[in-house]
Amino acid sequence: MGALLTVDDLRVDIATPRGTLRAVRGLTFSVNAGETLCIVGESGCGKSMTSLALMDLLPRVAKRSAATLNFADTDLSDRRKARRIRGNQMAMIFQEPMTALNPAFPIGDQLTEAYLHHKGGSRAAARARAVEMLDLVGIGSPAERLGQYPHQLSGGLRQRVMIAMALMTDPKLLIADEPTTALDVTIQAQILRLLRDLQQKLGIAVIFITHDLGLVSRIADRVMVMYAGAMVEEGTAAQIFGAPRHPYTQALIECIPQPGRTARGTPLGTIPGVVPSLVGQIEGCVFRSRCPLARRECESHVPTRGAEGHRWVCVDDAPAPALEGTTR
Repeated sequence: MGALLTVDDLRVDIATPRGTLRAVRGLTFSVNAGETLCIVGESGCGKSMTSLALMDLLPRVAKRSAATLNFADTDLSDRRKARRIRGNQMAMIFQEPMTALNPAFPIGDQLTEAYLHHKGGSRAAARARAVEMLDLVGIGSPAERLGQYPHQLSGGLRQRVMIAMALMTDPKLLIADEPTTALDVTIQAQILRLLRDLQQKLGIAVIFITHDLGLVSRIADRVMVMYAGAMVEEGTAAQIFGAPRHPYTQALIECIPQPGRTARGTPLGTIPGVVPSLVGQIEGCVFRSRCPLARRECESHVPTRGAEGHRWVCVDDAPAPALEGTTR
């Protein structure tokens, strides 16, 4: 499978009264057709900003730049071309299903808007497509749902509507920005199962953004770990969970309980300190103030280690020990 999305040196800078905020710093990655890439990291690390940059939906104060930003041989840095791709071949499920839908319009109007814009045709054909998609995501009585407003739907149903909306134009890439955040555990499991089933049925690629490593271990083909706006490690799910190389990745995994290995009452791992400011010039490893392995070399240029398929950003090239019970 070839690369569907290719990103090289993606940056997002935001002007603030105190200086330039480096929200996303030099991201390089790709997504192949039909695969799931999970982008993981703690809140504020730049995950959602990355997704908005890919869709060219950043606020006006944010400036996007990249050496390469290519989707299916289309240069996304050309905004005219990107508008034809966005919402059509690239679709996004936005955060927080309880507020993502417009409360002033019935869901039928919201479902058909992008379809009519990109595909044309009659409104009747668009509504027929909406009924088909609602049925596909497991919503009963789909024709009747088109006339309902968001407040008449539960959180789980709203999330299914958001997924149906993203699938209306038959996209090749689906970006899911923390699609299970506001849902209870049972509904979370249903939504994850739905996304997996749809991906297998439709053959779409998925970028899944989350801070929940438990979810990542269940759905990811590849994982990119972000910290303070930058990639610190990327690899297959087996590599990330079985033999993490970056101290931040190791610390994240130690913070989650492992079934069959973590005894009840056992203290979980913690990461001391706080994320440093990303305003102004940034040098060296930004994790060094919280890293137990930090040394003087971390204050200067930090190289990218590893081979194609598994890479990490650290001055240390020594392999980390495998963590038992964390393989996929």
